[in-house]
Amino acid sequence: MGNFPIRYLLLLALPAFYPLGHSLYAAWSQGLVPTGFVQYDLPYYLANAREHFDHGWRWMYGNPYAPLGTPGIYFQPHIFVLALLQAAGLPPAWALHLFGVFAVALASYAALRLYAELVGVETRGQRLGFLCFFWGGGVLSLLGLLFGKLAGFPLAKALFAFDPNDGWWMLNFGRNLIYPTEAYYHGVFLLAIYFLLRHRFGAALALTALLSASHPFTGLSLALIVASYAALELIERSGAATWRLALGAGAIVTAHVLYYLVYLSRAADHRLLRSQWEIDWPYTAWTYGPALYLVGFLALTRFTRWASAWAILTDPRSRLLLVWFAVVFGLTQHDVLVKPMQPIHFAHGYDWIALFFLAAPVLIPLLERLRPIPLAVCVLLLLSDNLLWFASFASAEVQRYAIALTPAEDETLQWLRREGKSTDLIAADDPQINYLTSTYSAARTWHGHVHNTPQTKLRQTQIDTLQFPAPGPNLFILRDASRAPAGTQLIQHFGEFQVFRRNP
Repeated sequence: MGNFPIRYLLLLALPAFYPLGHSLYAAWSQGLVPTGFVQYDLPYYLANAREHFDHGWRWMYGNPYAPLGTPGIYFQPHIFVLALLQAAGLPPAWALHLFGVFAVALASYAALRLYAELVGVETRGQRLGFLCFFWGGGVLSLLGLLFGKLAGFPLAKALFAFDPNDGWWMLNFGRNLIYPTEAYYHGVFLLAIYFLLRHRFGAALALTALLSASHPFTGLSLALIVASYAALELIERSGAATWRLALGAGAIVTAHVLYYLVYLSRAADHRLLRSQWEIDWPYTAWTYGPALYLVGFLALTRFTRWASAWAILTDPRSRLLLVWFAVVFGLTQHDVLVKPMQPIHFAHGYDWIALFFLAAPVLIPLLERLRPIPLAVCVLLLLSDNLLWFASFASAEVQRYAIALTPAEDETLQWLRREGKSTDLIAADDPQINYLTSTYSAARTWHGHVHNTPQTKLRQTQIDTLQFPAPGPNLFILRDASRAPAGTQLIQHFGEFQVFRRNP
């Protein structure tokens, strides 16, 4: 890594914690209670983790939003770590963000190791290039501003005319650091690629297996990259891969498919979830075009002359980058061939990273020779997606994803944390309490995460009507006491919420 100061690496990583700080300030300034969850999905990971110990310690956990008695069929290493942190007494958000600090450090370290290996960090241009790698992106925001304003969108919304979910699909490297679990996945992924380049195949395979166990989408991407690259290099007889690497990667791909598509599908609750996960969230040209434009254009210029193109195609390291991009981009377009399973979920900046390294031999000399003003314009252009994304936090209309609670919601959830039992089943007329019950307490909720509750639409209807099949929930948390089901009695109240228990 040369003499790159670690303090600079820490400074580069600091913006990853800005959304958390902003969410805390925004909640307090409105008289709300911040949860520390900057995005909707984050409490889901903590609810999963509780399943390891809420019913007595077990290695495999069950879906916290499935009915009581659902089997423990899932295991993910990072979720088990989150379980250990919570079992040690840390509140859910504290456990998540302690893990997040480690994950950001891992991803930052892995990024530096891989960048130093492929590019170097000695010259001014290389160090500016690392800044561009860390927080660079495409022209999603600038193109959004142009077309969004022509269409009459408000300024803040115009930024995300082409960036889905207001930028929360995180289509470049740096933005993924904001999300603790994604930072962990990226750290493992980049470190595996680094070890692959260094011919440390045992370490690369171990990390590939770890990522496969951690995440279905990214785990499959990395395993297919390693297997495809190993097969290609064996055909080329380049010495960049061995039969053991190819067989090991093939075994991980096979185990991955058998676990996620065969073993898990034996459980009825998981089959219901899988049918809900088959969603066409496409990665369209209107998104990947501007997201990948800058790095893609620079990478493409290397193929405009036969000599440079041949040099890329005959270099094992460059071939790895090509395989990396082809596998990830191919997976993001799988809806062309088969039933879609959230195609954009395979992106998360992995295609952008591969293209960045392909573009680096063009970008770094450009950064070396530009004069100060053109250089500043070039760097700002590369950083524009993330600079404007951070600026969008000034608009509560756009960055509305952080979870904050009213004092009454917080009191109710804290009571459930103290008093909730693993045999309790909760139904509330407040969506925050419904969702967060399984994150904060041992109790289960009738309807939790919108995509991870089996029969989610049916269960939401039952919550709305308070009509449940027997035996149904035994605790009801309601604003309107007149809606309390027959055979229940009031046991607590917190602000506008009343807690009713059904008599046995």
